Amino acid sequence: MRVIHLINHCNYGNGSVHVAVDLACLQAQRGHAVMVAADGGSYQELLKDYGVTCQRLVQRQSNPFKLAASVAKLMVICWSFKPDIIHAHMMAGAVFGKIASIFFRIPLVTTVHNSFDRHSTLMQLGDKIIAVSNAEGALLSARGYNQRKIAVVVNGPIGSPREALFEKIDPEVLEGIRNPFITTVCGLHRRKGVQDLIAGFAEIAAAHSDWRLYVVGDGPDRQALIDLCKSLSIADRVIFLGYVRNPGEILRKADIFVLASHAEPFGLATAEARAAGCAIVATSVGGTPELLDFGEAGLLVKPETPKEIAVALSKLMSDPVALQAFRAKSKSGSEYYRMGRVVEDYAKVYASLLPGANSP
Repeated sequence: MRVIHLINHCNYGNGSVHVAVDLACLQAQRGHAVMVAADGGSYQELLKDYGVTCQRLVQRQSNPFKLAASVAKLMVICWSFKPDIIHAHMMAGAVFGKIASIFFRIPLVTTVHNSFDRHSTLMQLGDKIIAVSNAEGALLSARGYNQRKIAVVVNGPIGSPREALFEKIDPEVLEGIRNPFITTVCGLHRRKGVQDLIAGFAEIAAAHSDWRLYVVGDGPDRQALIDLCKSLSIADRVIFLGYVRNPGEILRKADIFVLASHAEPFGLATAEARAAGCAIVATSVGGTPELLDFGEAGLLVKPETPKEIAVALSKLMSDPVALQAFRAKSKSGSEYYRMGRVVEDYAKVYASLLPGANSP
């Protein structure tokens, strides 16, 4: 099979890019001819190491002449590469991909990574529209997406090819992270709800003086969150570690992982926390409930409710037996979220679009 993946860039720190890069690498490893068309980025060497062809294609720009030139370049790429499938992971790629799909009669697959984005409606251009969780599939259907086009491929970051790319965290840094502690791994912007986690932690911090909160990630709200910690008098208990390329070691050392998102189609970091054996507290939004086996593998709370976060944390922090029980429940069954299974599921979607797929 010959596949082109369309993404805006190949840089670190973007969940949609991470999924696309993992998928491309493992598809190439399994013998498929795979190309990633994007505006360059940090993962290009990894892609090439796995045998993925990289082509520079700028898909996000406002200049209409340059935009037309990029569309023309994609047409040349498709004429030369002759893909069986075009797979778009972002909105610009869906538009570009649809033009090439119509011209060359190549099936277009679109993955809706960010349904909370108002522009995500463009992903309806796909011949198959992939939802990254069952809850997202129901959401897209409720929004009027063609149900016959929707397929669910649940994400799974475990066993990512990206893991081997990053050096281990400096042992001194890791040793400085002292147990017991809570962590979150996410971008620092309002949708991720870090402000709710900090407010919830502040409510119980005095009663659990040996616990700390380590925030892994970066983003536009970092300084506002630091200021919030100061205003709540917990600045010495909340440590901002910044963006960490390989947070797996932190997750494996952590006692509790929290993701307080206001919207979350599928939390890659939550799946990674399950594999690491963290007890988990997360908001009941998007695909998170099913990711946590509807409360069996972690504690679910309402979004934007610091008090509920405080209650759930206190339950785990106050009871070592409950904490260990939830750590075990979290890890059990996490193998489902392996990247190898995701590749197999996408292969079935692709096959359903190829000539003769509906033949007896």
